[in-house]
Amino acid sequence: MAFVDQMLAQLNTGELANSVQLLEKALQFDDPEELFAGAEQLGQAGFSQQAAQIYQHLLDQYPQEDILKVNLAEIKISNDQVDAATDLLAQVSPDSPAYLNALLVGADLYQTLGLYEVSEQKLQQAIHLAPKESVIQFALAELYFNENKFAAALTFYEKLQSQGEKEISGIVISQRLAAVYAGLGQYEEAVQAYQQTPLAFLNADNLYNYASLANKLERNSLTKKVLEQLFQLSPDYAPGYLLAAKLAFKQDQPDKALRFAQTGLSYDPFQVKLYKVGSQAAQKLAEPETAVQLLQMGIKQVSENTALVLSLSSLYLKLGQDQTNLDLLAQFEKQLQDEPQAIWNRGRSELHLDQITAAQTDLLAVYQAYQADPVYLHDLITVLQQGTQDKLPALKAALDKYLKLVPDDYEMDALAQELRGLDED
Repeated sequence: MAFVDQMLAQLNTGELANSVQLLEKALQFDDPEELFAGAEQLGQAGFSQQAAQIYQHLLDQYPQEDILKVNLAEIKISNDQVDAATDLLAQVSPDSPAYLNALLVGADLYQTLGLYEVSEQKLQQAIHLAPKESVIQFALAELYFNENKFAAALTFYEKLQSQGEKEISGIVISQRLAAVYAGLGQYEEAVQAYQQTPLAFLNADNLYNYASLANKLERNSLTKKVLEQLFQLSPDYAPGYLLAAKLAFKQDQPDKALRFAQTGLSYDPFQVKLYKVGSQAAQKLAEPETAVQLLQMGIKQVSENTALVLSLSSLYLKLGQDQTNLDLLAQFEKQLQDEPQAIWNRGRSELHLDQITAAQTDLLAVYQAYQADPVYLHDLITVLQQGTQDKLPALKAALDKYLKLVPDDYEMDALAQELRGLDED
């Protein structure tokens, strides 16, 4: 047994004590073919340091063997020795039998450096030399995929699939096709690609994306099935619970929606949307205390909590808890100063509490933001009716806009006619 094979066997079993001595003996006594084969196996097993020493030893003896330069350059790239790798690859001429390998390793090098255009040039040279080589097709597909150039990536992934390729370097082709189709907005094709992918090859992220696509297509049964598979594989995958909660809520199953939201929050208490959908489900179940508690919990837990504060404010309005709403908005006044919704909500509570002057000020302040919203205009008209004579122009303007949006509101139409009558008098 060659010394290099003995060393590999010991390294694979974790016996490192004699590896240095065995490497020295391998370099001294093993023949070049044994050393080259052993270096390849060492590299594949992750023992790149020992592999590099062997390649360098062989290169010193056989400087004309370009494949040694290419293999050594590949190791140096993984060790962030970019300059050394570049120098080695530059020594491989276009007429060398190892030139194709050098192009592939060079493409990997430039991709590592973020020089995608140069990497693409290397791969295009390679595909020109070997147009049917699946490894090169796959490398181009992956390059385009990582650059979000999905149409270009699709060409090569489909070609690989048509050639019978199912998996390369641990990447499942149908799985990549699903992601590419999704990126192109071809959701039906993406779902079909996921359906062609064995479940064993789908991780939690894949299953979540699969379920999301099925949900976009309103294939509810498939969405539920994939989510069940997701939770079996990864019970703590919080985004999956958000999708499940939204689907249950859409299907008028607020009890399930609430359970999904609460379960998801037990795994990830920083998911803003889970608090919101959970609160909505609780409201639909006529459980206002639960709805309030969820939003209060989220406000305490999440640093970026403006959306939750606004949701709680709107809920307090719905529950008729106007003073509590004003207290909440006062607590977060600085944070909400540029939020029109907060100012409108405050104005509504002030109106309900007969704080007319304050309500007029707040509701008029957000006129530009909500002048196309009939609910807002109705609030504004209500408060301006209780104002002084100087508010009449604003009242008439609000009425005019409102009636264009809601022409069959006879009460408001009567008010408009009354105001026109005053003008005539």
